[in-house]
Amino acid sequence: MNRSILDAVMNAEGIVEPSKMAAFFHTNLKEIASLSGLPYSTLSRAERYSTIKAQQQLRNCTEVINRILPWTGNEFHAYAWYRSEGLPEFGGLTAEQLVKHDRMDALRAYLNHTSEGGYA
Repeated sequence: MNRSILDAVMNAEGIVEPSKMAAFFHTNLKEIASLSGLPYSTLSRAERYSTIKAQQQLRNCTEVINRILPWTGNEFHAYAWYRSEGLPEFGGLTAEQLVKHDRMDALRAYLNHTSEGGYA
């Protein structure tokens, strides 16, 4: 896959659409709610998922999954890694848990370090 996951899940206005995320990953809105840490009710209405906070959470999810895509080989393995791979650097927390707990800066630093050849 050569294009960014973010490009595949955004609309023409640059809004990440949860329904496009669900379609892209062959899942449903409830799973996207779980993936992002946002309530299902937020993802089911455009005026709610278009808020800055909701968009930041959705973008963080797609950023991490897109970032590790080259390491995992495809978007489905990247999705699975995001949700289930415990990261030793963070006491076994997953990328999903870190995003949900607003630790995106630490996760970015970890991914940068790892991509530069540092130990995971």
